[in-house]
Amino acid sequence: MAINCEYGAFDNENSVLPRTKYDVIIDEESPRPGQQCYEKMIAGYYLGEVLRLILLDFHESGVIFQNQDVSKLKIPFIMDTSYPSRIEQDAFENLCIVDELFKQDLHIDTTEAEREIIHRLCILIGTRAARLSICGVAAICKKMGYTSGNCASDGSVFNKYPGFQKRATLGLKDVFGWSCHEKDYPIKLTAAEDGSGVGATVIACLTEKRIKAGKSVGIKA
Repeated sequence: MAINCEYGAFDNENSVLPRTKYDVIIDEESPRPGQQCYEKMIAGYYLGEVLRLILLDFHESGVIFQNQDVSKLKIPFIMDTSYPSRIEQDAFENLCIVDELFKQDLHIDTTEAEREIIHRLCILIGTRAARLSICGVAAICKKMGYTSGNCASDGSVFNKYPGFQKRATLGLKDVFGWSCHEKDYPIKLTAAEDGSGVGATVIACLTEKRIKAGKSVGIKA
């Protein structure tokens, strides 16, 4: 049986997940407040916005970008997920890629200390998203009693965001308390392409098999 868990809507009641004030802002200002709350904490569409809200909050608190024009930073979703992704990959000692990015796109001059803050924030945002994302995987495995297997993970964030897969794997290790080497983890996260298409194909094949066997087919949207 194929089941669409729709766990992007997990904890819409906001009773379990530890939301920050930035998560609350994103939810309240979204087209559908109170829906898909889990997704808004981990999906690629929102990671850049989390970074923008934190930086704007830091500026308004007098921590960074003092005496600078931050009008562009006030534009919602001006920073997509490519921002934290590129910032995390800046391996230069003075974080010159971060410096250039903020100058060109936001017209903000950054100090080295500010760039270190920005870089560290991106690491935290990416790590949080990765670790939260595996909670759904772990919950299903525990609910179904699965102790081993492969979990095919689709999406540009999992496959392309720097370090995301590694962080998610370590998160899964912490949930289950594995002490073995990473290559021996009983539940493995595997990158997949077009997961929705593959899933639809599997469902179609199973449906055809049941029809040929003379069994009834129930489809629930």
